Amino acid sequence: RKSFSKLPRVNTRRQIPSSLMMDEPTVSLHTQLTYNVVTAGPEMDHVIAENWREQWLANGRPASMVTEDQMEKMINYIMNAREKLGHRSFVALSPTGEVVGSAACQLWCGPIPQPTEKKVGTVWGVFVSPKWRRQGVATQLMESVMGYWRSLGCERGVLLCASEEARRIYERLGFGEGNVMLLDLKQPCDLLTGEMIAGKEPCSLPGDVVISPAAEDMDAQVARHWRDVWIESGVPPSEFVPKMEEHTMEFITAARQRLEYQAFVARDATGAVVGSISCQVWEGPGSNNHTWQRLIKIGVVWGMYVWTSHRRQGIEARLLEQVVARLRAIGCTKGFAYAASSDEATAFKSIGFQPHNAMVVELDYQQRPLHSDRAQSPLSPMDLWRRPRAEATLTADDAILTAEEEAFVASVRSSGAKLALQMSPARLAALRLPPPPELG
Repeated sequence: RKSFSKLPRVNTRRQIPSSLMMDEPTVSLHTQLTYNVVTAGPEMDHVIAENWREQWLANGRPASMVTEDQMEKMINYIMNAREKLGHRSFVALSPTGEVVGSAACQLWCGPIPQPTEKKVGTVWGVFVSPKWRRQGVATQLMESVMGYWRSLGCERGVLLCASEEARRIYERLGFGEGNVMLLDLKQPCDLLTGEMIAGKEPCSLPGDVVISPAAEDMDAQVARHWRDVWIESGVPPSEFVPKMEEHTMEFITAARQRLEYQAFVARDATGAVVGSISCQVWEGPGSNNHTWQRLIKIGVVWGMYVWTSHRRQGIEARLLEQVVARLRAIGCTKGFAYAASSDEATAFKSIGFQPHNAMVVELDYQQRPLHSDRAQSPLSPMDLWRRPRAEATLTADDAILTAEEEAFVASVRSSGAKLALQMSPARLAALRLPPPPELG
């Protein structure tokens, strides 16, 4: 078995073609060191992969946890991301052409099905050689990254920082906590309080509700619930990706084949699916990809939805309980959640999810001062719409009811306003039902 120490080393002192050199180098305010930050082409992909490995070691992580084929897999990942996700790398060069820092960035993609066409950027592999740290190199690299995000039309950026020193740099650039959250899966979790404990009994459910793993025949229902999640968060259907439900089902099919996808559904006594949730592994960039390191394996939680009439009865907690158990069973070390609304963020936090090292920044399309003492929004993740589950509405043309939904509509009508009063305006609109006073 090839040891880490025997892996090929990359000469980061190589001379860079003069065509990459910038005319005016940056001069450090602390020393007389000067450097240029330039765009790196494919010929520098191996440097990005090598520097990621150097940063891994610098953060105190063991070399034995890096896979033998890390370089090959990471370079292939970069090539694919360049083609599909607008990947771009930046390197910082000394006056002699030595690579003294690097960063990789691209469009954020993969953890969840894309609900809208709004763009979000992500960055990974930010590295500065020890001798060049605290000279502003990382800040200049990140300013180049954020400028590139803006050129792609990104409204926000997201990252997972690797150290407290890195966190301070990102905070000065405007990054802060958001609705991207993580859960340590190595610790037992009380799903009712979020406290880490051992031997806790699972929370109870209403007597007529059963939660079970979902088979492929539930994919369409899961996709509809995913759509409902975003409608209730306040997103108008006009902003959804084209054929959103079909797009979601394609995501599920691919995740089932490659990423150990599993959904869970909650059914009432009639067999109606009153709630669902999904999870799978995330093969993201940098240290978020378990195919080139063995220490971190991230499981993603998404699509948690429960009918309004069945909320606050413990169903959400039990769905989350099933997902956490599933992620632990497949060897995940961390859970990753992206909350679509403040209500969903509260649900995730109730079982122990916290922002931890997840950070986000708002780009606002225009260039603004990058050095800021605070984050722009306490919810700014990806919470693309900063509202609790809201009173979004649908037109009749936007909603196509299933046979199951038609039956439910009939039961709502037969009950007069009783059931409708328990439902949100968004759910009523999705079912083409008028507000309660008009029912009869």
